[in-house]
Amino acid sequence: MQAIQEQLKQIEKQKGIKILYACETGSRAWGFPSPDSDFDIRFLYMHDKDWYLSLGSRKDTIETMQGDFDITGWDLRKSLVMLKKSNTALIERFQSPIEYYAAPGFKDDFRKLVAQFYTPVAVFYHHYSLAKKFWEDIKDSDEIKLKAYFYLVRSLLSCNWITKCNDVLPMDIEGLMSLTTEGNRTILRNMVQLKATVGEKYLHQKDAVLQTLVTEFWDIAEAGKNNLGTNSMNYSSLDAFFLKTLYANTNH
Repeated sequence: MQAIQEQLKQIEKQKGIKILYACETGSRAWGFPSPDSDFDIRFLYMHDKDWYLSLGSRKDTIETMQGDFDITGWDLRKSLVMLKKSNTALIERFQSPIEYYAAPGFKDDFRKLVAQFYTPVAVFYHHYSLAKKFWEDIKDSDEIKLKAYFYLVRSLLSCNWITKCNDVLPMDIEGLMSLTTEGNRTILRNMVQLKATVGEKYLHQKDAVLQTLVTEFWDIAEAGKNNLGTNSMNYSSLDAFFLKTLYANTNH
């Protein structure tokens, strides 16, 4: 963790920004890493307030790869616009169990906004489309990458959660599978343990147990996809949060 925090400090200095929040995403945060999994580090940042006064468009993302560290940052204004759309990747970052940094009070305040702008139908169809893509990748194969299988299962579990709960869904697979049966949880936990011992390229025999599990999760998703909540929140609370955060950091 210290090496990651040092990388983030270097980015702050090089880019002239202030990082507000940083966390892990990807398989490490989702709860099914392999021994050779990269670190997927995501952060939110802001510039000095004068940076936002330009009439021209400016780059609002930072991307860098440092060894095993895949690092991406989104500017605060971009992040708030994406939150208005209930962007799934952004919402997930504030559910991450692995946090590298949070400015005082920022995470708690942002999570309150996440709860306000969370739109089940938008997040559901994000995961539903991913599940269809992952299924197409493995459905005709006798041997499958465990990484691809877990991506499929996690997306389906996310869909299942949304059809059953109104709360913001968990990020990690252990939380997502809390609504399925104990038998299913045992199967998935055994697969998680296996994945923790093999590399990303490991191929696993696709058996009837794994197939039945996916079929069950698909059926739940299909049955609930037409009865999902929406959200009609406007920009006023996002504007207020943006200005409050901006002027709280005017010395930057």
